[in-house]
Amino acid sequence: MSKEHRYNSQLKSFCRDPYGLLECVNYNFNEDNTINWRSMINKEHLVPNRDAFKNQKDVNLKEVDVTALQDNQLLILLAGIKELAQIRGYKNVRYDVIQAQPDYVAVKCTIDWLPNFETSNEEVSFSALADAHLDNTKDFAKNFLMAIAENRAFVRAVRSFLKINIVGNDEMGKTTNVDIELESSITATQPIALLQKTMDEHKITFEQVKNGAIQKQMAGSENWKSLEDISPLSMFTIISGIKNKNKK
Repeated sequence: MSKEHRYNSQLKSFCRDPYGLLECVNYNFNEDNTINWRSMINKEHLVPNRDAFKNQKDVNLKEVDVTALQDNQLLILLAGIKELAQIRGYKNVRYDVIQAQPDYVAVKCTIDWLPNFETSNEEVSFSALADAHLDNTKDFAKNFLMAIAENRAFVRAVRSFLKINIVGNDEMGKTTNVDIELESSITATQPIALLQKTMDEHKITFEQVKNGAIQKQMAGSENWKSLEDISPLSMFTIISGIKNKNKK
């Protein structure tokens, strides 16, 4: 088999059939012929919910078989949510900052899902809200409220749309099972990274950001020399302003 033939075969396997399903995936179905998305979660992306076992001191959670647990005894990791979203198929993911303060952030996540037979072959948009504040986060997460709120909103949008009743690891109020994946994903979603991404998407320069901030009399804006000089709260305000302006 030639390299080109193998390449074309691999690409074809990621095509969707007339029902909106990936040809390379084996789907599980409910009795009503809808897809059982819960059963398609890779067990590697499931962990025991510590809160469900807090009164059982003798249980070693590292040895617990997640396949034997009930949904309310489990947490799904961010990687599992991302995998399901990719299998289901989406056209776009949008985030709207509802509120941004040093101690409180609220974010709305909207996902434009690709059509499949479950939606009568029509595109569907589905939204979910999430927040992060000093009372529902702990440890290092308290310093990355925007990233936590973003992850939580995405997880809830996917879970709710796909009718999955397992709570996301990122949704836990005290982040008792914060994993390495979440910690690494936060780096890319710090305020400065979010601002730079927004500027790149809308082809906005730092000078334009600074001049706009000066016109709006944002504190200290006349002294900004780079993005690093902008406070996190001001970054959130600028991000929201850019997105709202480009919606018009």
